[in-house]
Amino acid sequence: STNILEGAAWGWRVLSSREPFSEGAAAGTPGTRKVMVLLTDGTNSFGNLPNALGSSYTSFGYLVDGRIGSPTLTEAGTTTAMDDKTLAACTNAKNDGVEIYTVLLEKNNRSTSALLEKCASGSDHFFNVPDHAKLKAVFTNIVNKVGKVRLAS
Repeated sequence: STNILEGAAWGWRVLSSREPFSEGAAAGTPGTRKVMVLLTDGTNSFGNLPNALGSSYTSFGYLVDGRIGSPTLTEAGTTTAMDDKTLAACTNAKNDGVEIYTVLLEKNNRSTSALLEKCASGSDHFFNVPDHAKLKAVFTNIVNKVGKVRLAS
C-alpha cells in the first residue's frame, strides 16, 4: 500500500517547532527556509481486504476502526478519504510556512497528479516524472531553486 499522507505528515512534523521534533524551531530563524520534498511512486491506497477487519493494518489501524471514515468504504472510497487527508496535511504545512515540492514518479494517474499539484506550493513546485532516468534532473532543478550560493572569504 502507498500512504502519501504519512510522508506529508512526518515531513511537516520534522519541520515544525512542535513536538515530537521541536528542533524544527530553528527553521523559524531569519534566513532559514522550511522546505519539504514529497515524492511518491504510487497512488494512495489503504490496503482494503475482504476480511473481517476490512484491511491490512495501517497507520489508521484497520478499516473497521473507522479512523479513515466509514468502516465499509470501498477501495476507491478509502483512496478518496486518504487524498482528502493528504491535501489537508499539505495545506496545514504550507500555512505553517513549509514550502512543498512534490514529485510523482513513474505513475500515470490523473487523480494522484492532481493531488500532488494541489499539495505543491505552486505549479513550478510539482514534477511529473514518467521515467526514473529523469529524476536526477528534477532534483537538480529543486536544489537550484532552493539553494543559494554564498561566497565567503
